[in-house]
Amino acid sequence: MQSNSRDKNYVKVFVLYLLWNIDAPLDFETINDIATGDGYVGYFDFAECFGELLDAGHIEKVDGDGEPQYRITQKGINVAENLSPDIFSEIRDRSLKSALRLLSFKRRGAELVYECVDVPDAEGGGYSVTCEILEHGRKTCSITVKVDSKLRADNIKKNFHERPEAIFRGALALLLGDANLLF
Repeated sequence: MQSNSRDKNYVKVFVLYLLWNIDAPLDFETINDIATGDGYVGYFDFAECFGELLDAGHIEKVDGDGEPQYRITQKGINVAENLSPDIFSEIRDRSLKSALRLLSFKRRGAELVYECVDVPDAEGGGYSVTCEILEHGRKTCSITVKVDSKLRADNIKKNFHERPEAIFRGALALLLGDANLLF
């Protein structure tokens, strides 16, 4: 039980640290993407801890562009200042960099395009899946792969829409021969 409580506290401090350093109101989906993006925090842990932070007054809801947004309160900043050193500096730094990249991607007005086409049996069957990132109508990234099942095609679509920046960064790192960018 104590370990679970410690894990939840770690997640809460981690979320507060990210919000403190971003210093801007964000919608729930964006905060979730930021907190879970590098895999240190799972969705369910994040959702539970986020609700508790909101209830405790560490995060507050503010009016956004038609949808609720959230920001860290002074009470949350105090916790982040005092307890964020408990988070490994490598994790803090890497996660903050990822968060800032994701926000930059969203602010650039990037558009995601996905297309899935049945490949006829005469051509080997399966599905041809194309994922594109457009910025101001221009292709920034276009990846086409052939998969053997609709389930895999659907998984590609889901992952592409959830983490386009990570996919772009990963493809670019591999193409440039710098796999260290992935890690």
